[in-house]
Amino acid sequence: MRRCIPRVAALAALLTGVMLVIVPAWAATKTVKLTVDNQFQPGTFEVAVGDTVNFVWEGGFHDVKFADGVSSGAPVGDVGTSFARTFDAAGTFAYVCTVHEALGMAGTITVAAQASGDAGTGGGGAGTLPLTGPEESLLPLGGLALMIVGVVVLLRLRRTRVIG
Repeated sequence: MRRCIPRVAALAALLTGVMLVIVPAWAATKTVKLTVDNQFQPGTFEVAVGDTVNFVWEGGFHDVKFADGVSSGAPVGDVGTSFARTFDAAGTFAYVCTVHEALGMAGTITVAAQASGDAGTGGGGAGTLPLTGPEESLLPLGGLALMIVGVVVLLRLRRTRVIG
């Protein structure tokens, strides 16, 4: 029985690590296009907490500035430029293109506390604050470390014949 404890601990570390690597990928991503016609498409929609909204420049000279101060930075005109924001709290988030705000280039993202069903994204939308999105979090890195620890422990146990 004592020989099973290290093996169970190593397997638990390995499985927990796998989950920590996979779970952040479950959040949805919604794409908003910044068009040459000075519009956000779509401009108004709903996402769930944890989702990411990816703004992609399709033409024109634009920026994205939220009422709470989060911004894509200085306006740019390069097609393919992108800016992402991940929403970690429920609420309503208004945003504009400061260059074309007077022309009505504005939108609103409603972030629901629970998954909203199909909000045009199959369960939510998406956005990213700097260093807050799942791709920037330390959760997958911690999961990878746990996976490595689990494998190393299992290999050492096998070498010392604690496990078969």
